Amino acid sequence: MQNLIIDTDAGVDDAIAIMMALAHPHTKIRAITTVNGNVDVDKVTINAALVLDQYDADIPIYRGNDRPLIAETMNSAEIHGGDGLGDSVVDLPPTERTPESEHAALALIRLAKKYAGNLTLLALGPLTNVAMAIRLDPNFSEFVSRLVVMGGAIDARGNVTPTAEFNIYADAEAAAIVFDAGFRDFSLLSWETTMAYPMSWSEFDDIAGVKSVRGRFFNRITAQIAGLMKDGFGAPGFLLPDPLAAAVALQPDLVDDAPHVSVRVEISGEQGRGLTSVDWNQQFGGSPNAFVVRKLDDQQVFAMIRAAVK
Repeated sequence: MQNLIIDTDAGVDDAIAIMMALAHPHTKIRAITTVNGNVDVDKVTINAALVLDQYDADIPIYRGNDRPLIAETMNSAEIHGGDGLGDSVVDLPPTERTPESEHAALALIRLAKKYAGNLTLLALGPLTNVAMAIRLDPNFSEFVSRLVVMGGAIDARGNVTPTAEFNIYADAEAAAIVFDAGFRDFSLLSWETTMAYPMSWSEFDDIAGVKSVRGRFFNRITAQIAGLMKDGFGAPGFLLPDPLAAAVALQPDLVDDAPHVSVRVEISGEQGRGLTSVDWNQQFGGSPNAFVVRKLDDQQVFAMIRAAVK
């Protein structure tokens, strides 16, 4: 049984990723920590609670940072909706869950020590909480068995600037701290890799049409963003950044290609801020610090999503 902590800025794809983890038979979610990102952290915390409500899951939620370490606060409400769940929250029964009093960064440190040797940390948003945990306890990375991050643009094809992906750009200083912290098993799933594995629209429609409580929840939260992807962006299928990262965390054997290379984060410069610099050819001589996922078995991922809504 794998112990898992999910650090999230709970937008639509984060919610699907959490659903996958809740349904996974060999994983126990020990906590969800929330951070400002897709929307503000209070909405993120509500969204995490709403996902847990669909499974009657008794899992603590720890509210984290409401802003980046240094940068100006930003969000992606234009993609995920004003509430972060495709403007669907108004149609859902209100949650009665409340977050724990302990700050997310402190909870990360405490739980990492408690489950040292068998703990996977899945980071789906800006890395502010994780960076704070590292700064508060320099040994934090030693307690985490595996870190999986959805973020970065390994071919410098960003989605918020020409070279930077949202999660890294939103708190580049935090990302730089995390990438340099020395996690012994760190897998990075980039924006470009996730774009290579869309779920076909026919497959998406089948899942969105599942007649179950979780199927209807999936349909509600994805309807708006699916329309934007299809009609606004002309995407060939439903894009799955965070669910793909969740799959990497839940079933590492579905990864087919992940070279171990040195990856660093640029924190300065108008053009370069948030750039994830991948030293493919060891030109800078840095030690490898990340397994950069290039290929994976997407059929396993789609099967995990189907299982999550049944």
